[in-house]
Amino acid sequence: MLRVMLFTLMLSPITAFGCSCFSEAKTFEEVIQEHDAIFTGIAIDTEIIPGDWDTSFYKTKMQVIEVWKDKAVTDFVYIKTDTEKNSCGTTAPTIGNRFIVFSHVSKDGLHATGGCSTFIDLDQFETEMLSVGSEEKVVWQSVLTELWAGLGKPKTVYSK
Repeated sequence: MLRVMLFTLMLSPITAFGCSCFSEAKTFEEVIQEHDAIFTGIAIDTEIIPGDWDTSFYKTKMQVIEVWKDKAVTDFVYIKTDTEKNSCGTTAPTIGNRFIVFSHVSKDGLHATGGCSTFIDLDQFETEMLSVGSEEKVVWQSVLTELWAGLGKPKTVYSK
């Protein structure tokens, strides 16, 4: 049960506790089914698209590396990440870092990652794991192992 709870937290943004999307635990298969695309990529450029508190977003170009679910995924995609942390948004993706993205394709053709979609900075995650205790590290490494095992072999792999 603890793993299901931790896995659910990992598949939801940390800021989700203040968001309306935090809900009961879902199976990994349900999480996969509710997203249009699942892929890993490297952030190569980002810009802020201005607007008011609920319409501004970061538009980030990503070089796609591996794809598990591929609606509208090519070797480069643009992701849309909310800027307002109180609305499940986040900071701008760090250029050069690797991410795993569970997205919904928006009306404007971007891969939306804010709200309840999973968008994990894998490089930052690895850095943060250096500062946690050994018990916590074992739990999170187990969660990551389950994530990769649950995804299985990627459908498409792009060369760097």
